[in-house]
Formats: sequence, structure tokens, C-alpha cells
Amino acid sequence: MEYLWILVSFFSGSLPFAVIISKVFKGIDPRKEGSKNPGTTNVCRLCGLPCGILTLVCDILKGTIPVYVSLLLFPHSEYSWVQSACAFAAVLGHIKSPFLGFHGGKGVATGIGVLIPLAIIPLLCGAFICVVAILASGYVSAGALTLYTILPVLYYVFGATEWIPLSLIMLVLVVFTHRANIKRLLRGEEKSWKKVKENKENPA
Repeated sequence: MEYLWILVSFFSGSLPFAVIISKVFKGIDPRKEGSKNPGTTNVCRLCGLPCGILTLVCDILKGTIPVYVSLLLFPHSEYSWVQSACAFAAVLGHIKSPFLGFHGGKGVATGIGVLIPLAIIPLLCGAFICVVAILASGYVSAGALTLYTILPVLYYVFGATEWIPLSLIMLVLVVFTHRANIKRLLRGEEKSWKKVKENKENPA
């Protein structure tokens, strides 16, 4: 039963909402335009804020729901490995979706989603730090990397140590999926949401 639900979690995470929403509402394939990443940030740039928010919510929920259900199905502490496995499977499904030829997004929103049912207070603290990093730097990728870097520390501080291994694995995944962003950040070539906003407000 545990392994079946882990598989369900993978397919839940692999649902390509960014592609579905972009095509349905704007007739755009985010894999072919913009950053070519089927994720919230690219959808927001290509299709507007409402589509971006809808993609964000769907990508979060496709991670939250299977992990939350796993807590109901396997509620005892000895099953924490199942929740961790379901969380990892959902994020992996988003990154390597079989519906997109085993390609996908970068796992940030779905990663947040899988963590919501596990320990909400550390996650909220991390999300606050993430928002501060985005506002201060102007880079969404910098905020995402900050969030997943600080989470293991926050889990330790708040005594949610059973989720530290999961958070470390997710940090590795997010760093891997953001390797191109990290290179651009180091070169000073990463796209800033502040500049994108300025360009929209003051077109040439």
C-alpha cells in the first residue's frame, strides 16, 4: 500500500499544469517560449499574473494533496519515511514528468506544496525569508535557492528533525534544476523581475 501511494504521488506531481493552463487560456506552450521552463515564473511572464497564480496554486496542491493523504493513511511516526518518499516522488514527478517526455519544471512550487502538511511553521519562516530575498535581490531564483538552503536549519531549530533528510535531498534537487540560473547569477546575467516589470511599464 505504501509503495502504491508513492507511485500515485509521483504521477500527481507530474501533472503539467503550467502547460495545460498556458495552452487553455493563452494558446501558448511555455516549453517553447520565454525561458522554456514549464513553471510558474515563465507562465507569469508569458501569460500574465492570473495564469501565473493559477499555475502556482495547482503546482502547490499537486504536492500537498498526496503528502496530506499519506499522513491520513499512515499516521504513525514509524511511517515518516512514507511521507518523505511521497514528497520526493511528487517533486521528482514535476521535474521529470512522463507527460512531458520526462522533462518538467524546477520543482520549487511543488516542493513547497509537499512540505506544507509536514511542518508548516518552519516552512512559513522559510517562505518569509524567501520573499525578502526575492525583493532584495530582484531574482526569483535567488529566493528559491535561499528557501531550500535555510529549510534544514529551520527544521532543526523548530525540532522537526525527522524532515531534515528530506529537506537536504530537496535542496540538492533544486540546486540541480537551478544550475543554469546559478551560473547566470554568478555572471550577473540572470533576469530580474524588477527589470521585467520596468520594461512592461516603460516599453521602448
